[in-house]
Amino acid sequence: MTASSFRDGVEAIRRAADIADVVGDAVKLRRAGRSLVGLCPFHQEKTPSFHVDPDKQVYYCFGCNVGGDVFRFVMELHGVAFPEAVGLLADRYGLPRPQGRDRGEDGSARRRRRVLAALEAAQQAFVDELASDRGAAAREYLAGRGLGPEAVARFGLGLAPSGWDGLLRRLTGRGFEVAELLAAGLVVPRRTGEGVYDRFRGRITFPIRDTAGRVVSFGGRALRDDEPKYLNGPETDVYDKGRTLFRLSETAREIRDAGRAVVVEGYFDAVSLAARGIPGVVAVCGTALGDAHAALLRRWTDTVVLLLDGDAAGRRAAHRALGPLLGAGFDVRVALPPDGRDPDDVAREGGADAVTRLIDGALDLAGFLVDEARRNFDLDAISGRVRALEMALARIVRLESPVARAEAAARVADGLGIEDALIREELRRAARQRSRELRGERMARSSRQAAAGTGLRPAEERLLRYLTGPGREDPAAAGELATHIPPEALTPEARTLLERWDDARRAGESWGLRELAAAVPGAAGERLLALAFAPEPDPDEKEAWGCVAALREGYLRGRLGEVQRRIETATDPAALESLMREKLALAQEVRSLEAPREGTDPAG
Repeated sequence: MTASSFRDGVEAIRRAADIADVVGDAVKLRRAGRSLVGLCPFHQEKTPSFHVDPDKQVYYCFGCNVGGDVFRFVMELHGVAFPEAVGLLADRYGLPRPQGRDRGEDGSARRRRRVLAALEAAQQAFVDELASDRGAAAREYLAGRGLGPEAVARFGLGLAPSGWDGLLRRLTGRGFEVAELLAAGLVVPRRTGEGVYDRFRGRITFPIRDTAGRVVSFGGRALRDDEPKYLNGPETDVYDKGRTLFRLSETAREIRDAGRAVVVEGYFDAVSLAARGIPGVVAVCGTALGDAHAALLRRWTDTVVLLLDGDAAGRRAAHRALGPLLGAGFDVRVALPPDGRDPDDVAREGGADAVTRLIDGALDLAGFLVDEARRNFDLDAISGRVRALEMALARIVRLESPVARAEAAARVADGLGIEDALIREELRRAARQRSRELRGERMARSSRQAAAGTGLRPAEERLLRYLTGPGREDPAAAGELATHIPPEALTPEARTLLERWDDARRAGESWGLRELAAAVPGAAGERLLALAFAPEPDPDEKEAWGCVAALREGYLRGRLGEVQRRIETATDPAALESLMREKLALAQEVRSLEAPREGTDPAG
């Protein structure tokens, strides 16, 4: 496929893709004037600053100053390169994937592509192994846990061959290099340093997918008493445990529709609950729930139910998860199965109804803290109550709302038998410390945002909005206006943008903000997209001419000031005479601009 046919394929996908629909899969959007707004999926925020313009087909976040078109959104959301973003959108809209970009693919992108291909091939190998005669015992084991053929197929469960090199031989026989299998985490070097062997052997396999739905690793569960019972794939270039949640790509819509996510610890817990109709269940991948996990979930909901094992380890995991979740602004509830059971036990013994009752009866933050205090501290002793109070306040202070903090503190005080005034005073002290921490974070964020200003003056912004908006309807008028824009009067960023726009105009192309932003690399192009969400209407031709005059006048007045300063220090008569003539000419040109064109707005 030629470069031009690849571009044609990309443009066909662009025309088919609706950025509002694509963004809406990951962000809960609401109408606000001409645009749609929601919480940014790329940084933590509690007040929506993420805007989508369905007409211009662009997005921009005023909180983190990033923006782009539908391809850029998919790239940022899923952490993929442009060709893969094109392919994902093609798949979504039932269009063929454009081919022919391999020659332009750098080494890193090719390695990632081959690693992902190896993982996908491994997934098929594991599925085939489970379906074969060699998988009979594994299928019987899964059936005994309530996972029949339909569930096995739905969740992509597989079986790793029991030998040392079954997967290795299959994948190398299909053209994969050992180095690619090592990079994918599928094989392990032998201790002797000679050769490799399969990482997963004789285990039920669970495919772990990224938010784009691509297999990036596996979890393995022993069929017998082998240790470890669960084996997790290592972190690789395509897999980061701290940024991946098992089954999130499959359950994101369920989470949004249900209004909450259910977080469990194990792969079997997630699969068992989902197989019985419990929506929105995800699992951590052999690591504690962290800030990045919370940020992922925040894209789809503001409520999380922690449904962890009912033993001491599960309770410790719940405490660790509270910090990231409360810090991200979640309403957190905790459900712990009785008698040390795990969620899979509850699902198998009582079915969906038992799990639903457990979720519906989950304790809110205050209830969980009181329950934990009663379990872990001697509340009859002063030292026990002090330690319980410190434990509770460390969590309560992370609540954003003062009302929510006060209410939680009052309930904890009542539950612990501590005087309400005392706990309120301690809460105020802890809240002041927390406020100082947050103030520092906000100041640092504000500094970063200020440093990422547009680099454009108001007149330049309005001029660009005209050329990329109403000016597209009358290319001749826009072209005539462009010839009168004085380059020397522009900021460097505006000059670069207008040069790119004019190059496209001369080539017979009509660029909007999206196309212009794509042609300017780096932050300048992204910041340009903020203009798409200006509250006032796009300027018309008369106002655009006024902007040209305002820019010219501003430049001339600056030159006048410079000439005047040189006049005041000039000593050579000839030089002084030349400067006076220049000052007169500049002053005359300024006066000619002070009478604005009819209907124009020269304010800059």
